[in-house]
Parts: sequence; C-alpha cells; structure tokens
Amino acid sequence: MHFYLRCLQTAVVLVCFTLTAFAQNAIRGRVTDERNEGIPGATITIKGTTRGTTTDAAGAFQLNASSNETLVFSYVGYTTQEVVVGSQTNLTIRMAADTRSLEEVVVVGYGTVRKSDLTGSVSTIKADAIKEMPVISVDQAIQSRAPGVQVTQSSSAPGGGISIRVRGANSINSGSEPLYVIDGFPMYPDNGAMGTSGNRQASNAMATINPNEIESIEILKDASATSIYGSRGSNGVVLITTKRGKEGASRVDYEGSYSIQQIARPIEVLNGADYARYLNILERSQGGSPRYTDAQINQIGAGTNWMDAITRTGALSNHQLSFTGGTKGMRYAFVGNYLSNPGIVKNTFFKRYGFRLNLDNDFLNGRATLSNSWSYNRTGSSNVATDRGGPGGIIITALGLDPTVAIYDQNGNYNYPSYDQRFNINPLAEAQEGYDRDNINRLFGTTALTINLLEGLKFRTSLGADVVTAERTTFYNNYTYTGRQYARQLERANRNVSSILNENILSYNKQIRPGHNLDVTLGYTYQKESNKLNSASTRGLPSDDPFSVNMQNGSRPQVPNSGRLDWTLESFLGRVNYNLKDRYLLTVTVRRDGSSKFGPSNKWANFPSAALGWRVVNEGFFQNSGLSKVFDDFKFRASYGLTGNSQIPVYRSLAGLVPYNYVLGGTLVAGYGPNRIANPDLKWESTAMLNLGLDLSLLNNRLSMTFDVFNNKTTDLLLDVSIPQSTGFSTIMLNSGSLSNKGFEFSTNYKILNGSDWKWDVSGNISILRNEILDLGKSTPFFANSTSGHLGVFGSWVEAGNSIGVWKGYKYTGLFQTDDEAQSFAARAGYPKYEDVNGDGKYTADDYVMIGNPNPKFTWGLNSSVKFKNFDLAIFFGGVHGNDVRNLQQSEMGDGVQKINQIGNILSDSWTPDNPGASRPVIDGRRDFISFRRSSFFIQDGSFIRLQNLALGYNLPLNTKYIRSARIYASGQNLFLITKYKGFDPEVNNQGQNNLNRGDDYDAYPRARMFTVGVNLGL
Repeated sequence: MHFYLRCLQTAVVLVCFTLTAFAQNAIRGRVTDERNEGIPGATITIKGTTRGTTTDAAGAFQLNASSNETLVFSYVGYTTQEVVVGSQTNLTIRMAADTRSLEEVVVVGYGTVRKSDLTGSVSTIKADAIKEMPVISVDQAIQSRAPGVQVTQSSSAPGGGISIRVRGANSINSGSEPLYVIDGFPMYPDNGAMGTSGNRQASNAMATINPNEIESIEILKDASATSIYGSRGSNGVVLITTKRGKEGASRVDYEGSYSIQQIARPIEVLNGADYARYLNILERSQGGSPRYTDAQINQIGAGTNWMDAITRTGALSNHQLSFTGGTKGMRYAFVGNYLSNPGIVKNTFFKRYGFRLNLDNDFLNGRATLSNSWSYNRTGSSNVATDRGGPGGIIITALGLDPTVAIYDQNGNYNYPSYDQRFNINPLAEAQEGYDRDNINRLFGTTALTINLLEGLKFRTSLGADVVTAERTTFYNNYTYTGRQYARQLERANRNVSSILNENILSYNKQIRPGHNLDVTLGYTYQKESNKLNSASTRGLPSDDPFSVNMQNGSRPQVPNSGRLDWTLESFLGRVNYNLKDRYLLTVTVRRDGSSKFGPSNKWANFPSAALGWRVVNEGFFQNSGLSKVFDDFKFRASYGLTGNSQIPVYRSLAGLVPYNYVLGGTLVAGYGPNRIANPDLKWESTAMLNLGLDLSLLNNRLSMTFDVFNNKTTDLLLDVSIPQSTGFSTIMLNSGSLSNKGFEFSTNYKILNGSDWKWDVSGNISILRNEILDLGKSTPFFANSTSGHLGVFGSWVEAGNSIGVWKGYKYTGLFQTDDEAQSFAARAGYPKYEDVNGDGKYTADDYVMIGNPNPKFTWGLNSSVKFKNFDLAIFFGGVHGNDVRNLQQSEMGDGVQKINQIGNILSDSWTPDNPGASRPVIDGRRDFISFRRSSFFIQDGSFIRLQNLALGYNLPLNTKYIRSARIYASGQNLFLITKYKGFDPEVNNQGQNNLNRGDDYDAYPRARMFTVGVNLGL
C-alpha cells in the first residue's frame, strides 16, 4: 500500500513539475536602443516555433512563453539577441547597433560574397528603395539609384517601354540592354520579342514581373562581376532576388495604394482664332487670298482643343497581399498582386495580376534543400497608336489638327478635318473607336535541389522555365482612318515563347588554413528558347463592333504571316575567390559559351576575367598609423576581363530562303531564292573591361563612399557592311569595327543622424560617361534608318570618332534679313540661314556637320530620408545633363510652312519686317521645310532635374491582436521638372531600345505627374 501511495505521490510531483515547466507565462517587456529609447516594430519570436510578436510604438511587447523556451529579439540594423525565459516575466532588452555592414552579403552570379570581399563593381538596391514610389516594372525602380546606370522611359504609355544602359552602349546594331537574372534564371528584356508587333512601340517586357516581390537588386558592371555570364555579360547584369520566407512567426502583410495622374507639361498650340490668323498669313505668302475674315476669326474663338478631347485624368491602383513564415525545416513566401493603370490618354490602360510562391524545404537532417521559386502573371493592355507618328498617330495628330473644326457635326457624328490636306482624321475617334487589346500570360520560375555533400562542399542542380503566351486583337472600324481606307480591318496575332534552363553548380567554400579562405564555383548550364509568331488579318468587314466580327467575315483576307526562331546556349563556367588574411583578395573567372546563333567556325568562345582587391585597412602600418580610428574600410579594387554580346537575330550566319514569284509562259510560278549571303565566320562582339575602384567606410560605418573608373572597348562589332551589287545583295553581316566607353562613377551614403527620435540618411551618385566609335572596319560611314520617312529627316550618323547616335545636318545660324543676302542660297528675307561650310554659296550635303548628341555628359541621383519618431519623409531627385533631344514633334507642327496647327508662340516669334530679331523663320508656305527639319534648329537641350518622388508617412501606434503594424503615406511623383526642353518631357525615345536613334521625340505619349496615397498593414 505504501508502495502505491509513494508512486502516486511521485506522479503528482512529476505532473506538477511538468505543468510548471511548460506553463505559458505572460511575458511583458520593452526593447530599447543604446540610448534606452524604445524600438518600434522589433520582432520577438520563440525559437524553433512560428509564434511571436512585434513591439509597439514605445518598444513594448507582450506574449506567452514557457520557462524553458528561448526568445529571439531582432531588428534591422541591430544585433540579434536570444534570451531564455526561465522565471522571468518582465524583460528589458537593450539592443546594440550592428555596425558590421562590411559583413553584409552581396549576391553575385551563381553565389554570394561578403561585401568586404567583393572585388567587382556592384551596385545594390534594397526593397525599401523600390517601394518608395509606385512603379509598374522593376526597371523603373532602378532609375537614378545606381551610378553608371541610365534608365530611359521610352514611352510613357501604361506599361510602356523602358531602355537601360549600364556604362553606355557597347554595340551599334546589337542589343544593349542588360541581362536580367531573376532568382538564378537569365532573361534578356527584348520588348519586341515578347510582344505581338503592330503599329505602336513595343510594351515593356519586364512589366510582366511584379516589382513588389523583390527583396534586393544587384547590378553587376565590370568584368569581374559579369564575365561569369560570358557571352551575355557585356551590357551589364541585373540580379534580382525575390522575397523568401524565414523561420519564425507567420506574417501577413497588405500593401495598397491609389494614384491619380495628370499631364505634367502640356504643349501649347494655336487656338482656333490664332490658327485662322496663321492660315491667312500662309495663304498670302503663296499669293492667295486670306481664308478668314476678321468677323469669322472673332466668331471662331478658342475653337477645339484636340489634346483635351483625347486625354483624361489617369489612375494607378496597386494591391498586394503577402504571407511569409516558416519552421526549422520549411520556409514559405506567397505574394499576390493586382495592379490597374488607366492611362491619361483615353482608351489606354495596363492591368496585371498574379502571384509568386517561394518555398524551401529541408530534408536529410538539413543536408539537402528543395527550393521552389515560381510566379505567374497575366497582363492586359488597351492601346492607341502613339510613339510612332504618321496617319493615326493620335498625339501628333491632336497637336496638329485644325482647331476651327468641332469634334462632332450637328448630327452628333464625328467630324474629320484635314491634316495638312494629306488625310482626314479625328483623333478622338481613333482613340475611342479603335480596338487594340493584348494579353500576356507568363509562367516563370525555377526548382532547385541543393545537397551539402561535405563540409563546405555543396552541389546545386536546377530546372527552370519561362513560358510566355501573348495574344493581340486589333480592329479598325469605319470611324477610324485605317478602317475607312480598307472598309474595316481586323488583325489577330499570337506569340508563344518558351525558354528552358538547366544549371548544375558545384561550390566549395572553406578556410583551408588559418588566414586562407577559398571559394570555388564550377558549373554547367544549358538553355534553349523557342519563339513562335502567327498573325492574320482581313479587310472588308460588315460591322463596326469588334466583338461581332471574325476572320471569315472579311471579303479581302490578307496573306497570313508566321515565323519561328530557336536558339540554344551551352556553357561551362568556373570561378575562384581567394582571401588571404582578410587583406589580399583574388577573383579569377572563366566561362566558355557555345551558341547556335553564330557560324560553324565560331560556335564557342572563352570569356575570362581576373580581379584583385587590397583591404589596406587591415594592414599593420594602417592600424598603427591611427587611420584605423577613422576608417572602418579602405579597399582598392582592380579588374580586367572579356565579356560578350550575343544579342543578334538568329540564323544571320546562314543564307535563308524567301518566296519569289515569276511569270513563265503567261503563268504565275512560285519559287524560292536566297535572301542574304551566309557568313560561317560570324562571332560574338567582345568587350574588354578595365575597372579600378576604391571603397571607403568611416565614422563607424556611418559614411561610405565608392569610386570607380572604367574603360570598356568592344571589338568585332556586328555590322551590315555594303558589298558590290553584282553579288545580288547590298550588304552582308560581318564582324567589323570597334567602340569604347570610358567613365567615372561615385556613390555615397551618409547616416547624418542616428538617434532615438531623429534619423537622417542621405545617399547620392554621379556618373560621367564618354562613348566613341573607334573604327568601322570594312564598313563606310552611314546614316541609320530614319525615325520618320515622311518628315524627310535622317537617322543618326555613324562614323568613327563620333559617339553612337549623333545627328548630322545643317547648322542653323540665324535668319536672312534681306532678299539680297539670301538670293544666292535660293532663299528670301526671314528664311533660315545655315553654315556654308565649303563656301560655295549654296546649301548641299557637303555643308552637313555634327549638330547634336543624345548621350548625356553626366547623370546623377540624390535621395534623402528623415525619420522623426513615427513620421518619415523621403525625397528623391534625379538629373541628366549635357544631352540633346531632337524635337521631331515640333519640327512637324512648328515649321511655319504646313497647314497643320502650330506651336502656340509661332505668331509672336516668327520673323516679319517689323520683327527682324525674331527667333523663328518667317511664316511662308513656299519655304523649304525639309532642310529646316534637318537643321540644328530642332536639336534642343535635353538636360533636366526632376523631383522623382516626395513621400510623407506615419506609423500608427497600433499593436493589437489583429494588427501588428500600420503605416499610412502620401506621395507625389514627377512633381516638378527643370529643363529647357520644349516637348512633353526630355526623357523620351521614339525608337525604344534602338541604339542608333536615341533621343528622338515624335508622337510621344505625354508623361504624367502622379499623386499617391497608400497604406501598409502588418496583420
């Protein structure tokens, strides 16, 4: 009996002990910084579980935990602390600032490296910077934030094209956009290859990726950083890492914003009455009678403002919900996003919705990890014809159309005024009645298996896919210009792009002996892409309703079109990083690429690089000098290597066949013939990169600075070289010529204040770049293709000694003041005067000189953020200086010769005998306007300073059961612009990603000013 009582007593004691040990006690406390000020938003988790909480505005927290559990305290910028609960019920945790910024890990190709060990030139942009302003695509978020990186908004249409140059254009004809690598998957942002063609500028290929999914962006710029990507590294590499789950409490976050958009800088044109006066002057100049009487002019009044008719207030709404968290063996991040952007031009919009799932699962006792990174996004857009000019280009048409004509007639039908007697059009009808919709589905991602074979040795194999399906339907009914020409027209196009990637990477990272650290990477990759396009069109349709017509309804079907492009890239790569005593750094990289794009004699090429780093700060003489008390880091870097550019059309090394029709014996016979001469020796453009850098950090890492100078030389340029017509062809693609890009970059970040109440950070960057064509080899100097044939202007002039994209034409020197002065030049008083270079008394092509350069002399960005308690203020400026823009828009509706509407100051600023000091030529319909358009008169200074973003936010002092954190904010984008440019915006390029015709402004979609309100909630 005593035995049973003793057992019962023991059992009771054990139960009590267990209940005591595992009792969930309410733990309260406060998290503070070094000054004993509360830290709001600090994270407290129970180690090994998903339970946790965050501190409120005063740094206080409360959660339930057992005595044997460990609390983990973490906050960005502070060292993580762990505390065992034990018998404590009230805790005060004082966190120490983490000054080890040099230990920050930077993502590089196929791996990571400590920032202090970095030998290459790499710029990093974190998620907080990306979220400062609402953007549609990731490339917009890069603008002005990284030295040496110029981002141009080619079209301001919703989802419009973006062009990026990293340290200038390294090619004349080949693609010069950087390679993007998203979670390890490389892709080239060819806007044309992702769309379905058509009569508008290609949309942005990167707009199918949600920028709010991004954790960080690294931009690789020199050979040490980019040669690991070999044949695709010469234009720089943008590495994008998306958000991943972390072990700890599950978190739900909502981010939402709404913006309104308005035209930032309208272009003033003549109102109805002034246009009538202009026409009267024009008629008299040609010997005719005035078209309008004074009474009629007074009756016309302001007339029709066609730009007001086709524009509206735009909007941008963005909503994102994310779920993150995980346990010791599994981590997840799920992000869902919806974006809608009705544009400022009627019937234009861009929409995107999609999701991303990043999932990491550990197994084999943590020795292996299966990682999934997959996203699906669907975009849809409605488009009108802009950024191209010509009939139906509604921006140039709205600016130049007759304002004396009403939009509708007395019966409510569209009026169709004449556009300079060339065609009849109504831009509102073009916008409202035209139907141009496209939808793109993109499934993109990678599944990877990583196995830790031995200590420091791991193997990673992955399989990735990028699958794009795009469809576009365009319908022009009888209210549109094209529809009236062809009794309505229907077009449908479909594109399917699939890219498959397999990578196998073996890496070894270990301290092989004290002071000797070795990091070795070896790999094999294989990528194959297929791009298919099918399109068909028909005319002579019975209905104006786009939803009731089909291809079979047309009485005049057109010849269908289809095509297929395939390429394969196979690669071997290796890299060695060696760190000797944390003072001497060595990086050696080599990649061997084989591409199906090039001739059989040059399928393979090697791309090596080497870099050295010297951390002077760790040298004994530096430590003993006392400088170690000032500098936290002082590092020299030097790198040299070769990279390539494979962005040329496929099959150019081969002779293709095209159909030809012949009449033989009175019968039409179809046949085939070659379309070009084969070149089996075609190979990569190769860029040799030299970079010298200096990294400084001082004042306990509060101030950091980076300096870089570089010299890139590209050889074996891929050019279409003229050949004798006796061959049956006019050109052949050869490796011919070279060019260089030289420059200087500087970036800095300074934590001016870092107190408990006040925090103030300032960061900035500046870049200087000089581009020069060194040699054209077997090619002769030439004019590139023209932006606009009917304007009569040339494309850029390509010649050794010049920069890429420069313009050549007449140098405008003023106005002739008398007929006698102008007579020998077949001109009159008030006509434009140009420089007579050869002095022969007439204007010919021999008088052409360089008249403009679209390449900026320097670019810069300046960002500042101030935090006071729960308030935060961010301001972001960007600038471009020393570049020219060719205002072709103004050359058409500002020449004083045509009967289209003109810019608003033409009456007051044009030459007359009573106004001899005028800035513009005489209004005269007899005047030669083609030469005028080819002159420097329309080359304008494109320099600007832009307030990119101004944002004010407030963190609400909430920490409830349902709301972990809350922030509200208001911001403005493109709030003001300082520039001498006369168009909508100096940041424009009609030709999109084209290198040769940069800086042309024609039929540009107006850029918007935007005002935003938003909220971020942690649930």
